[in-house]
Amino acid sequence: MLLLFDIDGTLLDTKGAGRRAMEFVANDLFGNGFSFDTVNFGGNLDPLIFREAAEANGLDDIDAAHERFAAAYPAALKREMAEATGPHEVEPCVAVHAALAECRDWVDVGRATLGCLTGNYTAAGPAKLRRVGIDVEQFTITAWGDEAADRPGLVEVAMHKHGQARGAAVTGDEVVVIGDTVRDVACAKAHGCVSYAVCTGSGTRDELEAAGADVVADSLEDLELLRLLVFGGPMGVRAARNQSSNA
Repeated sequence: MLLLFDIDGTLLDTKGAGRRAMEFVANDLFGNGFSFDTVNFGGNLDPLIFREAAEANGLDDIDAAHERFAAAYPAALKREMAEATGPHEVEPCVAVHAALAECRDWVDVGRATLGCLTGNYTAAGPAKLRRVGIDVEQFTITAWGDEAADRPGLVEVAMHKHGQARGAAVTGDEVVVIGDTVRDVACAKAHGCVSYAVCTGSGTRDELEAAGADVVADSLEDLELLRLLVFGGPMGVRAARNQSSNA
């Protein structure tokens, strides 16, 4: 089973560091007053976040502007995270380190492959993970926000990379997308993958259930349903869905 973990709201909480860094860079490059207020960040891709904001702010030659923005943003993000203190300090979501440790045990017995699927730039996502002590190298399959045009496209990227690594194609029912937003749910459903939604980010339980998530869990603290997906065989998904809906 290929487990694809989202970053923001699923593995960690940057307390807005990403947005603050984006605002700093955009105002520095394109003038004070550049605003991201019209953009929905939840489950969005970094390049699309900038493009949507650039269009709303009436920026010319968005492609060229994006190159400058994308080049400057990672350093600003690292600085913002390093300087954040108190309520703004970046933190892992509840029980994430313990959850990943158990998932690595599943990898060791050949039942799972760990992956990361996120809207973060290739140069930004690893910095967030390292900030909270999460080893990037444990994710042998990665799909970063600048590797596809939209979030469903990232699922294609991850499945393709997994197929290349294993020498055989992976089917949707062998992939679990673990995230906290309705966009995470939607990208899983677009490819027939299992959607495992957690309520540690921007999506509420009601929103995630309404979006059609196969499983909705309060957090990664209780891995019972994810364990069922990995070890339950063909009936595991159905059993996990039933238990989730009855919770």
